[in-house]
Amino acid sequence: MINRRTFLHSATASTLAGFAASPAWAQTAAPAKVTRGGTLTAAIFADPITFDPHLTGNLQGRGAVMAIHDTLFGIDEQGRLAPRLAESWEWSDGGKTMTVKLRQGVKFQDGTAFDAAAVKYNIDRIRDPKTGSLRAGEIRALDKLEVVDASTIRFLLKYPFAAFPFPLTDVAGAIGSPTAFERWGKEYGLHPVGTGPFKLAEYLKDTRTVLERNPTYWREGRPYLDKVILRPIPTDSTRLAELRAGGVQFAEALPLQDIVRLRQAKNLVVSERVGFRWEYFGFNAHAEFPGHSKAFRQAFQWGIDREALHKVAYFGTGSIGFSGILPGSPFFDADYHPFKRDVEKAKRLIGESGLSGPISITGPLQPDPVKQRAAQIFQANAAEIGVQVKIEQVDSAGYRSLLQSGKMPMDLQGWWGYRPDPDQYLAILLHSSGSYARYHGYNDPEMDKLMLAQRSAGSEAERKAIFGKITALMNEDAVYVPWHYSSDFKGLSPKVKGFYHAASGIVAFENMYLEG
Repeated sequence: MINRRTFLHSATASTLAGFAASPAWAQTAAPAKVTRGGTLTAAIFADPITFDPHLTGNLQGRGAVMAIHDTLFGIDEQGRLAPRLAESWEWSDGGKTMTVKLRQGVKFQDGTAFDAAAVKYNIDRIRDPKTGSLRAGEIRALDKLEVVDASTIRFLLKYPFAAFPFPLTDVAGAIGSPTAFERWGKEYGLHPVGTGPFKLAEYLKDTRTVLERNPTYWREGRPYLDKVILRPIPTDSTRLAELRAGGVQFAEALPLQDIVRLRQAKNLVVSERVGFRWEYFGFNAHAEFPGHSKAFRQAFQWGIDREALHKVAYFGTGSIGFSGILPGSPFFDADYHPFKRDVEKAKRLIGESGLSGPISITGPLQPDPVKQRAAQIFQANAAEIGVQVKIEQVDSAGYRSLLQSGKMPMDLQGWWGYRPDPDQYLAILLHSSGSYARYHGYNDPEMDKLMLAQRSAGSEAERKAIFGKITALMNEDAVYVPWHYSSDFKGLSPKVKGFYHAASGIVAFENMYLEG
């Protein structure tokens, strides 16, 4: 649904997960009338910190990196893998080999030719322990790379893995100039050189990043803007004030409590993308915690008030969630609603849990206002079914330490951000080798079989069926109790055109322009 003031990007079902070349990536034809030039100033939540694709971590850094560096693959509007620097790809050897044809005639911003050797250089750099890349784990299924010719590269995997290409839609697949890497070494993050629509012109930490148009960009006629200025403004209300005053024309992460009011405003546009992340309450299944009882965990599937959580914690934004598959994924099932609140059933399950009363459990909580509101509702819901929840305030370091030690009784903070393929996070949460599964003491042999089966499946339809079984088993085991899909919000001046709200929250500035 689109109206004059509000964009709401609705997820749709779709049918391809990267087993063959997708239709053209969103290289849409230029609008009939475009205003070229000008400067767009965007208020972002945090400083990008580094422009090295192999070392960047936060959303703002990833966005800036991907404005400078093209990625091998893209994601289309249906959540499917799509071409970008990779024009086409083909799977063979039972899903263990992916041969990729690269776009020809593309050059890096320093004049270096983009080719298969450049791709191999980047992937090898990620895999080199000396680099200290945050992306190495995302491509650990890779055994070796072969340069077939200048425009063809072959990825040989250790095992069949349908989701392997999806990290290459993000900064793991952002390709930098080998010449620049060699010249700048560890300082590359301040001297990035990609094939993307913009070049880094200026960087003042915590003040601004200036990106200027790349005149040799391979997409003829793009970008439309001459410059993009990124201003880190960590306070939600200040970003909004700057947008309303005209100091910026674009702002990310609008305050949730203001969304209803802002949708009625005449001087700005609110864009919402549901499925930016999914929320869950997690239980520790190790023997020393109440969560070792399956019936105890299952009680909360019926005992929590998802409607209240949706309205109070998120001010009615986003949507109620029942699985770990995000809206916008081709594997999402919009008709899956297995639970409705049933306090009496929840009480019966507590009675069948084998736990002696009074039952008490502690949940550490960081000073996140959304999670604070959610925890208070969870605490009240738990009391109704005979469980006392003690909330323990901790900082982020304390939370992380407790989680990684395996000593966190329950996880009130649980969430996972958007990734284009659910394997990218569900394997971490649900497969017995995954770090979060180990933290929470989760080990189900049937789940392990299902997770491996979806990786080697031969079609998207087959994977979707398996993900349905994974979702059902996850909810049966109830180590993770899902409750919400949160939204990403952007605010725009009415003069801003050409904006597409990606599920990742990362903005493609190359298609945007300022009207008038």
